[in-house]
Amino acid sequence: MPLYFLKKLTNFLIVGDYIIINIFFFLGINFFMNQAEYSKIQDDYKTQLIILNFSWYIITRSIKLYKDPYFRDSAKHFNSLSKALLLFIVFFFFNFNLIYSKTIDVWFCVKYLLFITAVMVLTRMVVFLLRKRYRIKISRKISSVNTILIGKNNFSNKILSNDDIRSSMGIKGFYSLENSNQKGKYLGDVKCLFNDLENGKIDNIILCDDSIDEDIYNDIVQIAEHKMMRIYIVPDFKYINMGPHSLDVIQGVPFLKLMPEPLTNSENQFVKRFFDIVFSLFVVVFILSWLVPIVALIIKLESKGPIFFIQKRSGIKNEPFSCIKFRSMAINSHADYATAKKGDSRITKFGKFIRKTSIDELPQFINVLIGNMSVVGPRPHMLSQTKQYSKITKKYMLRHIVKPGITGWAQVMGSRGEIFSDKDMEKRIEKDIWYIQNWSFFLDLKIVFLTLYNIVKGDEQAY
Repeated sequence: MPLYFLKKLTNFLIVGDYIIINIFFFLGINFFMNQAEYSKIQDDYKTQLIILNFSWYIITRSIKLYKDPYFRDSAKHFNSLSKALLLFIVFFFFNFNLIYSKTIDVWFCVKYLLFITAVMVLTRMVVFLLRKRYRIKISRKISSVNTILIGKNNFSNKILSNDDIRSSMGIKGFYSLENSNQKGKYLGDVKCLFNDLENGKIDNIILCDDSIDEDIYNDIVQIAEHKMMRIYIVPDFKYINMGPHSLDVIQGVPFLKLMPEPLTNSENQFVKRFFDIVFSLFVVVFILSWLVPIVALIIKLESKGPIFFIQKRSGIKNEPFSCIKFRSMAINSHADYATAKKGDSRITKFGKFIRKTSIDELPQFINVLIGNMSVVGPRPHMLSQTKQYSKITKKYMLRHIVKPGITGWAQVMGSRGEIFSDKDMEKRIEKDIWYIQNWSFFLDLKIVFLTLYNIVKGDEQAY
């Protein structure tokens, strides 16, 4: 079974269920209805599809059907599936009998519901049988994640002795706060810990010793934030009041995560990516398709150089990517380290217009389609800015744990454009981190609306 499929199991189950619901409904009304029944429903076909899909979304969200299917016990998943199908069957019968009680044969409803129930159950039986067969093998390959424990107690002993938990979380071993000759996944003392934090490849840290010194704790957190590592704390850890946190349950074991991240949830990732694709496709097809030739002609007539300005910027996990914009400046040697200032002589006349109206940013919807940007997220900075501010601004690197965006919370809340001081950057970072901690689909919609509003109103910081 392909590793990619199991890694994206949640997304495939979601997409598969919606395909089953829609395909069988389409086949049912076209091949299992007589002409009289079909003529009654054909006008409401699209409306019924919307109702069915929306009802399934509400039902599955309320009972958390798609919660972590890669690690979740199959019996619990089938229990949730049975609840979801039962609620869907009740809703379907109620909806159809209320609207088409005198025109639609009840056997159409029975056949449709039997088909989708059978296919959903059989699909999951196959998936979970294959998951069971390949789980240990793929856990080692899928989990390129490296997790370490700091401290050793009964809690850490339990985790280290459980092969399923250890392999699924990518736990490599533990570090002791004191010199130790302990056996069994022992990685070293505090000195080794800080050396590996600085130089090793570590993704997650689990703090499970409440005797840790506060200075050491603060040093660990500071390095981890700079290196974009995620920090988990056992529920009885004594420093849980040192910042916002969220509860994660992994393999039935509760952990307190130092920073809440809604976008680590697979369903939220799916919703955000789906929105990105739909929104960016709309812009590319209905706006960029005719706008690019017009803008390209004006740029070429006004100044020498390429139509697009392509620059390496910091993306998710601080990986550089090529950010695409319409060129708004004359060709110059300072583009990769000098940001635009008010009255900047490098900006062309037409460049002033497209920067003021944010037209220069529209080609970044191509970046969104490719997948190295999102419609909403922290704005991607130049590599030189990342190098500069990561050394002087606390929590700066945390903004790179999500994809950068064409627009963001910081931009619509007044932190856009030129950076006059380190304080300006700190305010921007605070807003970026607030967005990461409080993401929701409706927050993204709000930011898109405020962005459009600011473009129409005019933004003094856009130059």
